Amino acid sequence: MLVFSISPFPILRFGAAAAVLAVAIGLVLMLGLRGENLPNVATVHALTFYGITAGAYLALPFIRRGDIAMVAMWLVLAAGVAPCVAGQELSAVRMFSDMAGVLMATAPIYIARHRQVVQGDTRPAHRREGERPSVADPAEGHATPA
Repeated sequence: MLVFSISPFPILRFGAAAAVLAVAIGLVLMLGLRGENLPNVATVHALTFYGITAGAYLALPFIRRGDIAMVAMWLVLAAGVAPCVAGQELSAVRMFSDMAGVLMATAPIYIARHRQVVQGDTRPAHRREGERPSVADPAEGHATPA
C-alpha cells in the first residue's frame, strides 16, 4: 500500500525556488564586495536585482507574479538594511537602484496583463471545480453545481 504519493512536479518547483533563492543570495552578497573595477554602483545594483527578478519569473512559472515581485522587494529591503548590521549607513541611492531593477523586470509583465484585460482576453471567473456557482434545478427542487 502506497502511503505517500510523491509527484516530481512539486519537488521540481521547490528545487527551482531554492535555486533562485540561492543565486539571489549569492548575487546580493557579491554586491558587498568593494572593488576598483566596478562601474557605477547604482547601475550594478539595478542590473543585479533585474537579473534576480527576471530569473525568478523564468524559473518559477507557477508562482503568482505579485508574489515574486513582493519577495524581490523584501530582498531589496534586506539587502539595504544589511549594512547596518556591520555599522554602515543606509544608502538611499543603492536602495532606489535595487527597487528600479525589480521594477524593470516586473513592469513589462503587468503592462502585458493590462493589455490582455483591455483586449478582453480574460479567463472565466469560475474556472475551478469548487468555485462554480450553484443553479437551482426546478425539476428536482434543489441546487446543483453549474
